Amino acid sequence: MQQRKSKNTKHDHHQEPEINFLADIRSGDEYAFRELFKAYYQPLVKHARRYLHDTQTSEDIVCDVFLKLWEEHARLDIKISIKAYLYQMVRNRSLNYLKAKKPELTDDFHLNLFPSNLATDEQANLTDLTNYIQKAIADLPERSRSVFTMHRYDNLKYSEIAEILNITEG
Repeated sequence: MQQRKSKNTKHDHHQEPEINFLADIRSGDEYAFRELFKAYYQPLVKHARRYLHDTQTSEDIVCDVFLKLWEEHARLDIKISIKAYLYQMVRNRSLNYLKAKKPELTDDFHLNLFPSNLATDEQANLTDLTNYIQKAIADLPERSRSVFTMHRYDNLKYSEIAEILNITEG
């Protein structure tokens, strides 16, 4: 099966991939959808992992988001950029997953991040520091925590975060 170019535009891989994708996807353009998926799949999985700390669940959520986008393609009425829309959907689904799962979420995953060749006292200090930082982040109000993690870990600009969270940049 030969790949076809989008009906409405030529998509340049060096450009922001969402330019005119929405109209193409609304019309059922599979090529535009595949390009959008390729452009945003990995960043969205990374975004979901910030909430879930689980790669498989993050991948599942991102796939569900893209599936929902495709199933609803003819009825899409997105008022923000498609990038912001995708990030917002992944964030909401991740938070809903956590609410449904709810049992104690532990910081055990941090222990696997430390090299085993660190001295025991260095490991203990690093664990303490990591736990302190995670607690400080967890103690932030939800919106502040989201802004912090999206900026720090997802490398999003404040303007993008404001659009995703539907808040003012200031």
